[in-house]
Amino acid sequence: MKSVFSFLGKVEELTLSLTFLGLALVAVVQVFCRYALDISFTWFEEAGRYIGIFATFLGASLGVKYGSHFAMDLLVSNAKPVVRRILQFVIGLLCGSAMLILTRYGFDLVIKNYNFGNTSAAMQMPMYLAYLPIPVFAGLMGIRFYRQAWLALLGKPLTNGEQNS
Repeated sequence: MKSVFSFLGKVEELTLSLTFLGLALVAVVQVFCRYALDISFTWFEEAGRYIGIFATFLGASLGVKYGSHFAMDLLVSNAKPVVRRILQFVIGLLCGSAMLILTRYGFDLVIKNYNFGNTSAAMQMPMYLAYLPIPVFAGLMGIRFYRQAWLALLGKPLTNGEQNS
């Protein structure tokens, strides 16, 4: 199971790197075309926006892996080891459950947009694709949080970068 999470982490990191590269490329081409060639493509801005949204949700999932999200852990860090494990377990369950709720409602939003047939203004991209990162990466975050809860229950340390590797 550890190799599955390791592979998933590597795929996510590579995808995020390529996404940021694509975002930078779109921005550079857009600026070059606008100022050097005096040509403005409206779909460049829209593509950049949707690539940025994708990168945000993918980055949030990786943030759970590395433990880089904002946390108020004064109580957890000062608790005795047994209490710390219990608190980490409960926190993992609560956060994972919140992400599963977000996943469910995110899929509802995707399905509604699919059924309505909405498309983006400039690229004419189906809008359900723009909303798809919400449930997909919320689901991945939920899995990561549940894994953290499981590791806490087993008494395995949750250190940054090793939480889901």
